[in-house]
Amino acid sequence: MDTHLPRQVQPRGGSGELGPFDFAMSIATLPRPVLLGIVGVVLVGGVFLVTHKPSTTSTSTPTPAQTPAATPSKAPSASPNQAAPANQPKTAPATPGLPAPVKSALDAHKVVVILFWNKNGVDDRSVKSSLNALPRRKKLAVFSDRVENLSRYTRVIAAASISTTPSLVVVNRKGQAEVINGYLDRQTLGQYVRNALRR
Repeated sequence: MDTHLPRQVQPRGGSGELGPFDFAMSIATLPRPVLLGIVGVVLVGGVFLVTHKPSTTSTSTPTPAQTPAATPSKAPSASPNQAAPANQPKTAPATPGLPAPVKSALDAHKVVVILFWNKNGVDDRSVKSSLNALPRRKKLAVFSDRVENLSRYTRVIAAASISTTPSLVVVNRKGQAEVINGYLDRQTLGQYVRNALRR
């Protein structure tokens, strides 16, 4: 029994020495199913490497934007040259259409006498003097104002037409107003007041 390893079969006319390995010849001698299997493995490996390429981008947690703390706004301070708002004038109406003192007198059911006059007029000064001379009574309230301020009294003279001075408005205790335009002497003025007090 021959225990020697079998000799490598050499092509006829060869020198007996092993030549360089021919890879193309080896591939060509492989069966077709084996070749297809090798090609499939290579393709799958290539696809795997391409799709699972390690990412080089770093994922850092974004830090929240720092917003400056809101500081309470200071109320604008008045400058030395800026005048402070004035108080409500005494003649300002408490309700639309009447100054506060006139409204109080009407609410108390007093007879209200209002003279609209011009201090530069002779007749105006005479009627004003007669008005000041009226005897003061508990149920009588007397007022005087310039004709420029008529818009403050729209509640009592809404239906009256006052365009000249002196003009006298007499409101009785029922709230009925009567307008007398022009000059009035002391006796006539007193009579209008007495008539309003009787009603």
